[in-house]
Amino acid sequence: MAPQIPPMPTPPTPDAGAGTHGSQPIYSRADDLAFFTVALRAQVVADVAGLTRAASGMRHYLGNSGTDFSISPDEAMNDVPRLKEYADYVVTEAVRPVASNSANHNQTVAFTSIWDDFSVGQAESEDWFLAMASVEICATGVVTTTPGENSGQPRIAMDFQIHLFDRYNWDGGKEVYILGVKITDARMGALHTAGLAKEFDQLGTSSVNRFDGILPATGSLKLPTVDVGRGGSRTDPGR
Repeated sequence: MAPQIPPMPTPPTPDAGAGTHGSQPIYSRADDLAFFTVALRAQVVADVAGLTRAASGMRHYLGNSGTDFSISPDEAMNDVPRLKEYADYVVTEAVRPVASNSANHNQTVAFTSIWDDFSVGQAESEDWFLAMASVEICATGVVTTTPGENSGQPRIAMDFQIHLFDRYNWDGGKEVYILGVKITDARMGALHTAGLAKEFDQLGTSSVNRFDGILPATGSLKLPTVDVGRGGSRTDPGR
């Protein structure tokens, strides 16, 4: 029986974030209560402006549940071409040693890459920058390798998925403006320690995608993408 695509591996341990949820004494929370209203307004403004992913992440944070939140690698890779290029690299680096081992030829082998860091630039996608900024990425899949003729490059037939993981927290010294509303890490993180908002894990797995072709000797595979459209969101031109 052929192996199945492995699930998302255990995500890496995130940093400590802003601190312990609700650790601030009650008497020091008045300014956080005032800023909570500002943050609520900021997420509404972001949503109206089309920054839907940034708004939904902030809304989940302010909801104070701390439960896991789903993000879509398919949408992220469509919106941030450099992330798609990096996903191609991650898959290629995971598959190359499998395909180069003659013991794996003409049989289907499962693979799981290591987690790797990726940072979204604000200029390439303000929405995803505000939603997750830096994110962990890895790939899993199954690949069948056919040796190349005359010592040429092997052919691979592969089903694979991309996984993303990010700890949604505010622990740095940064500040951003959402249509004129100033949002700082310090003020947003203080909502967590005040018990008014709660950090959470955001993660997601892509659709299963397939590649059948020659594994290049150098450089990355050019893997297919999933056209996810906009699904009627504010960024859907036909909405």
